[in-house]
Amino acid sequence: MRAGRPAPKLPRRRAVITMVHNEPVFLPIWLRYYGRHFGAEDLYVLDNDTTDGSTERGGFVRIPVSHDRVDHTWMVRTIERLQHELLKTYDVVLVTDVDEIVAPVPERGTLSTYLDEFDEEYVNCLGYEILHDPDHEPPLDLDRPILDQRRRWFINDGYDKAALATVPMTWRPGFHGRADNGINWDPDLRLIHLHRMDYELCRERHRTRARRRWAVEDAEKDWAAHNRIVEEAEFARWFREDSCFEGIEIKPEAIPPTWRGLF
Repeated sequence: MRAGRPAPKLPRRRAVITMVHNEPVFLPIWLRYYGRHFGAEDLYVLDNDTTDGSTERGGFVRIPVSHDRVDHTWMVRTIERLQHELLKTYDVVLVTDVDEIVAPVPERGTLSTYLDEFDEEYVNCLGYEILHDPDHEPPLDLDRPILDQRRRWFINDGYDKAALATVPMTWRPGFHGRADNGINWDPDLRLIHLHRMDYELCRERHRTRARRRWAVEDAEKDWAAHNRIVEEAEFARWFREDSCFEGIEIKPEAIPPTWRGLF
């Protein structure tokens, strides 16, 4: 909460949104983490034609949607409509990809505490991306906390997303920025990207996405094109060296011990 503002009325009604298509690894992680900070009736999952059974479970609000290709413009507009609608009954709405964990620095307390104190129109997180070192770290045990099994992450400003808001939002495709280019950073709020948390799980997810049809605009503009990299040498180079954003280098740093066990 910024100095000089009145304290928000508690408790604050809050919701979180994601969209999935066949996410058997990331959806359980997403539900487990956000389920600690949101009620089951406040976890909204837009299910885009999932066929692998991963959404056939309780504990969240499943909203069926259907689109026969990877289309980031359709995705952002579909999620925007839901975000706008939910703000008619909720005080604050968080929007994330299914492989993103939004958390304040541990010194600030939990996400629940942060949301109860949140009084901005929107805020940009600081993006961090977890790195798996397959030469020195074993494959993930998905039954154990991820941050107990990985030693390094890197700052990735491409994920400084305006993910949390109390007002209707309009984003650019990919949610990497507001349509009006507005920015309101909170250096104490992190968006932790899990895409590279495990080498083989990441490559298998790329294979799944590469098999899907892609919208013409997405293909022509190479939006999220890294998701189609599957050939071994090219994938290994991308995984270790390519941040996906021009001007951003992968510079690994140690994950502080205070983050261990968070998820």
